[in-house]
Amino acid sequence: MRFGISHVLDAIEKKLTTDPAAASAVLDLAEVVRMADLDGGRPAQLIRLGLVVDAVARHLGDGGASVYTVADRALLSDIDLTANEKIVIRRWSDDGKIEVIGTGGPPATARTREIAALSGLPLVTRSTGGYPGLAYGPVAHAGGVALRALSGGPGPHAPAAVLGRRWRCPETQCPSFAGTERRGQPPAHLGGGVPRCARHGAPLADLGPVPRSLALAVRVKGVVWHRFLVTEGGPVVIGRSPEESTGIGIGLALDEAGLRWVSRNHVRLELRGTALTVTDTSTNGTVLLGRDGPAQEPRRSPLGRGDSAPLGEWDRVELYGELEVGWATRSVGPVPEGPAGSVMAEAPTQAMRLPGPG
Repeated sequence: MRFGISHVLDAIEKKLTTDPAAASAVLDLAEVVRMADLDGGRPAQLIRLGLVVDAVARHLGDGGASVYTVADRALLSDIDLTANEKIVIRRWSDDGKIEVIGTGGPPATARTREIAALSGLPLVTRSTGGYPGLAYGPVAHAGGVALRALSGGPGPHAPAAVLGRRWRCPETQCPSFAGTERRGQPPAHLGGGVPRCARHGAPLADLGPVPRSLALAVRVKGVVWHRFLVTEGGPVVIGRSPEESTGIGIGLALDEAGLRWVSRNHVRLELRGTALTVTDTSTNGTVLLGRDGPAQEPRRSPLGRGDSAPLGEWDRVELYGELEVGWATRSVGPVPEGPAGSVMAEAPTQAMRLPGPG
């Protein structure tokens, strides 16, 4: 069984990131490992994180979904975790896979809400604590775990200005802000209005501007087919076979009728500050599916060649049939077939006693 658990922890590790542009949600590890109602297991266990990772993947229809994970340093001495689990958490922290808060940093609960507000990532928690942005709570459901909406009010649109700077921590071995070459840094902690390292509490040195980016996804029938970034100053063209090397070619996702309908260069996406814009460059046109929230029926707005429109967090662009483009971190609703690639596929049954349908 020990080998099985190690195998699952290795699979979970591949789904961890402290890069907001690569993450699909943010969570507090200490809270998740104690959600014993999800599996009926012991009071705290690390592989419970895998259940939540899988729930995020199913909710977004994205088998490649990763999570931004934060933990207070006290978790490294939690008596309800095994010695091996604590070693794994420390390794993940040292490798920059998760963010462990040290002395002088904010509590992990507050830090997850700060990250969610700055990045626009969904918050996964049992209690929002008054956080007004998008939040989901994990619940046991049908032999697994699902996400239940807790709040979805308006919040700051990603990416915030602090994500447009590169930072360096005075601690030279800091896994988050060690130097100038790291890409995809975590957000700086804005303690007292001063950018600080959440791990060490020290003020950060400002190394200058860096282009902000936003994660989008091409979905086919609600399931993510391709995830990509749109970066300030780097427009992305999507089409059957774009001329630009940075374009997203979707020809392999189209049937014969779709290949005739979708233009070689169909739409262009541009990010300017916090504003994302879509411009139709096609022959046959595009449809903007506008929504103000996840439960709202979309408003269909045709776009003709040369037309541009802002693309909000719940909006989608319909290129052809059920092939759409939108924010990678926003669910499009239930999908007929969930994504493959569960990190819990080989979890030992002795360790996970999942509840029945409910």
